[in-house]
Amino acid sequence: MTTITQDFTLGEPQVAGPLAVFPVFGPQPRLTYQDFAQAVTLGALVKELDGGASVNDLLIGNPTDLPLLVYEGEEVLGAQQNRTFDVSVLLDKQSTARVPVSCVEAGRWDGSRHDECLEPSRQTADPSLRARKRARANQRALVGLEARPDQEEVWAEVSSRLDDHGVDSASAAMSDLYDSRRSQLAGLTDRFSAQPEQVGAVAFVGGRPAALDMVSRPDVFASLLPRLAQGYALDGLRASTAQADRFEAERFLHTALSTGRRPLPAVGIGNGFRVDGPALSGSGVQHDGELVQLCVFPTEGESPEVRDESTGRAIGRPSRRRRH
Repeated sequence: MTTITQDFTLGEPQVAGPLAVFPVFGPQPRLTYQDFAQAVTLGALVKELDGGASVNDLLIGNPTDLPLLVYEGEEVLGAQQNRTFDVSVLLDKQSTARVPVSCVEAGRWDGSRHDECLEPSRQTADPSLRARKRARANQRALVGLEARPDQEEVWAEVSSRLDDHGVDSASAAMSDLYDSRRSQLAGLTDRFSAQPEQVGAVAFVGGRPAALDMVSRPDVFASLLPRLAQGYALDGLRASTAQADRFEAERFLHTALSTGRRPLPAVGIGNGFRVDGPALSGSGVQHDGELVQLCVFPTEGESPEVRDESTGRAIGRPSRRRRH
């Protein structure tokens, strides 16, 4: 799969302290769909599995007359524990699907709330956590395992953030960190607003690219941006102010769009893919040749080690495996 990169352009950045968000503009959308926060007001829901809850799976229901997009890294709150979505899902109208998630609230597993629907959060996970999850999932896919993050690693990352910010959370919930820093986050995010026809953003934190987030519909991106911006801002709270370079932003966008894509099993409709480059990782969804969703993150150093769940042994890249 390839993408014509000249179809996408950057606008002037919106800047707040250590954050800079370059708007991305793209071609006219073809598929009509809505995001989860829009669809939930029309009856869409996320809940625990009917046959028994699973830490790493939830059920999405879409009773509306339009497909809905659940964006990778979005957080949902409630039920037995808070989760973030591990992959973007384009769910057809009048349908349900089981979706992979990661728990971001290690200290709570409340079975008495099993029948409760989870609600959209005010934030996504921060780009650093989303990047770590995606790099781990892509590395697992590369060696033939299911493309999922490592739950223990996610819990450790959330715990580290709570410690770094001095936040005491009884259930080790990522949402408690955001709630405790909401006024500081607002001091950064209030500077960001969706521009007419904007379909994405290249976010810089401390002068370096942190994420490309993109969908095909401006109205859907306008709904997503406030939650994405909360995540950008959380990373920004501990970053130094540095000027974002437009040339570097254009290069990151071009590389993210032109790097080769490999198939990734998709939940719902459309074709899922992962992006694996020497300095970035990402994933996305295409539908009938249209790029519906894409998120890409820079990577540093070696990919995280992957272990065989049955033996606990480290698994190398295929080229490093010994033949038997």
